[in-house]
Amino acid sequence: MIVYLGMPKCASTWLWNKIIHNFSDGLIKEPHTLVEHGKLNNPFIDFSTNNWSMDSSTVRTIDKDVSRYIFIVRDPMELANSYYQQTAMEGESFNDFVFTLVKTKLLCYGDIIERWYNLVDRNKILIYDYNKDIQNKQEQFVKDICQKLDIDDFDRSVPLEKKIFATEHKTTHTCDDRLLDQLKKQMDKFYDISDSRL
Repeated sequence: MIVYLGMPKCASTWLWNKIIHNFSDGLIKEPHTLVEHGKLNNPFIDFSTNNWSMDSSTVRTIDKDVSRYIFIVRDPMELANSYYQQTAMEGESFNDFVFTLVKTKLLCYGDIIERWYNLVDRNKILIYDYNKDIQNKQEQFVKDICQKLDIDDFDRSVPLEKKIFATEHKTTHTCDDRLLDQLKKQMDKFYDISDSRL
């Protein structure tokens, strides 16, 4: 089984569409059953973007059946801007939005990878950086991940277009220095733990 750990806004839908033909028909990309119910929706692949937060007991239950976990990160401010544009509540400030993402740990990549390295065999976790490994290297990335996932090939019926990776009407909000410092510390921690694997 293949489990996408995260993060959202990191080309998970694009990747899903490129590889899903290798699996059974009718699968749901984001069933969210692992986080919400502690149960698998199907035994092949789960690309729910909240899997990074699943309960430790659920991880221990499914890990024996998981061949690979995929963890994709993205520049936290870029991710926050994209996510804010898509999901922010009316009148919610960007600063409050980022505060919530930090409080709920979604942007705390260092804490997330540390936890997962303590839960499962780190060799099962494929780590990619959206900005460095994917954004302008789609074909190289998808070939690499197909090989590492041991799947036949990716869907070549749709061209690998760079515009897929461009946020329309891109925003450039920023947040206060305290939050920026927290994000920097998390990125430093993430690279300290995983840098040799990128």
